[in-house]
Amino acid sequence: MRKIFTVLGVVAVVGMANAQATLPYNETFTYPDGDLNGQGNWAVQSANATDKILVQSGVVKFDGAGEDLKQAITPVTSGSVFYSMNLKITNVTAATLADGGYFAGFGQDNTTFGGTIWTKKITDTTYKLGIEVRTAAGATTTWTTADYNINQTYQITVGYNFNSGTSDDTVNLWVNNLLATPIDTHTGTDLTSASTFFLRQDSATETPFIEIDNLVVTTTSPVVLAISDLNKTKSNFVKNTFVQDEEITFGSDVKDIKIYTLTGQVVKTASVKEGSSLNVAELVKGNYIVTGTVNNQPVSQKILKD
Repeated sequence: MRKIFTVLGVVAVVGMANAQATLPYNETFTYPDGDLNGQGNWAVQSANATDKILVQSGVVKFDGAGEDLKQAITPVTSGSVFYSMNLKITNVTAATLADGGYFAGFGQDNTTFGGTIWTKKITDTTYKLGIEVRTAAGATTTWTTADYNINQTYQITVGYNFNSGTSDDTVNLWVNNLLATPIDTHTGTDLTSASTFFLRQDSATETPFIEIDNLVVTTTSPVVLAISDLNKTKSNFVKNTFVQDEEITFGSDVKDIKIYTLTGQVVKTASVKEGSSLNVAELVKGNYIVTGTVNNQPVSQKILKD
C-alpha cells in the first residue's frame, strides 16, 4: 500500500507542476489570506524561506527580497500576448537603486524573461514605470516620461509582440488605458515563447511595497482607449473616428500626434491646427490609436480606417 500511495503522490505533484492556465486567464486572487504559493496553481519560481508573496483580502502584496512565484500559461509563440493588472505602489522609500527593478513579466523558463515591468523611485512619494523586451545584464530600461504617485491605483497593461526576425520583438505599455511610453525595442535574443507569467521580489533597494489585483493575461489586447474625464477635450480631438476619405479631421490644435497600431507600433507622427486634416492614405484598413496633446492635456482616441 505504501508504494501505491507513493506513486499517487508523485502523479499528483507532476499534475500540479504541469498545470497551465488557458488564455484568457483572469485572476482576482480570491483565496484565503496567506501565502499565494500553492493557490490556483501559483508555484515557486525561485525560493526564499522567509519573505513570501501574500494574499490579503483578495489583493496580492509583496516587497523587498523574497520568493518569486509563477503561473504557467498556455505557451504563446507568435503574435502578441498581454498582461493587465491594477497596480498600487504604497511605499518606495527604501527602493533607492538608481536603475530600479522589475517585479513582473513573462517567462520562457525560470531564468529567461521578457516583457518585464519596472519601477524606479523619483521621490519618497513618486516613481516611474519602465519596460524591457528582454531582461538581461546591461540592458537599458525604457522609462515613462510621467511620474506616478504612491497609494494610487493604476491600471497597467504590457504587451509583448513576437516579430519575424531573431532580435526584433517589441514591448509596449499602457497606463490607465493610455499608451504611456514609446515601445521598447532593445536588441537581444527574442523569447521563443511566453510560457509563464511571474511576480518577482528582488531586493529591498529594487522592489518597493506593491499591491496587485485583477490580473488578466490574454492574446487579445485588453486596452480600450477611453478616458472619462477627458471626454470634453476628446470631443475637439478626432472629429471622424470612422475614416472613409483617407483623412483624419481634428477639431482643435493638436501637438505631438502619434498614430499607433493596436500592438504599439508608431506608423505616423504630426501636429495640426484646428480644423485641419491629416492624410493617412498610406495606412492599411483597420483599427488604430491616435494620441496627441490638446490644451496641454494628453488625449487618445481609437479610430477605424475603412
